[in-house]
Amino acid sequence: MKLRISSKLASVHSELEVSTVDGEVLFTAHTDPLSSPRTTRVVDASGTEVACYRTSRSDDKDRAHHIELRSGVSMDLKRSFRVSAKTDEAVIRVQPQGWMVVTRRAWTSRFEIRTEGGRVMARAKQIPALRGDVYDVEVLDDARVVAIAVLSMIARAVIRDDSPSPV
Repeated sequence: MKLRISSKLASVHSELEVSTVDGEVLFTAHTDPLSSPRTTRVVDASGTEVACYRTSRSDDKDRAHHIELRSGVSMDLKRSFRVSAKTDEAVIRVQPQGWMVVTRRAWTSRFEIRTEGGRVMARAKQIPALRGDVYDVEVLDDARVVAIAVLSMIARAVIRDDSPSPV
């Protein structure tokens, strides 16, 4: 299954859409602009909440997030850099599942979501020709599509926040 993650057009509150490459919207994420910690709710096409994730507005070191899926599964994420002197490759650890999201930032950014054993559950790459911060995500484990979509939204935000500011 292929997904596309993009900013919702004319969004005021950091809304994201997760759709198929054919344009069918599967999930929409809404961030409450005044929440502390920053809270994002993910709803499916019927408007049912499928996940919620939170992050501190001031956490620049770890970019920690807490995810709660409707299924009752909780995940805690924390970002670290593969090499402390370089910020173009990072690893986001997902606990208690033992998964990891490996990010790479270059001309186009990419990431992979892997199981504890190293099996790739999803691959994503930034699409530079499209407006905004758009990623195509190849989901290799359809049973975990909600978790993969939420992890992909967070990975997208972490890559964007870790990018150096233009001078």
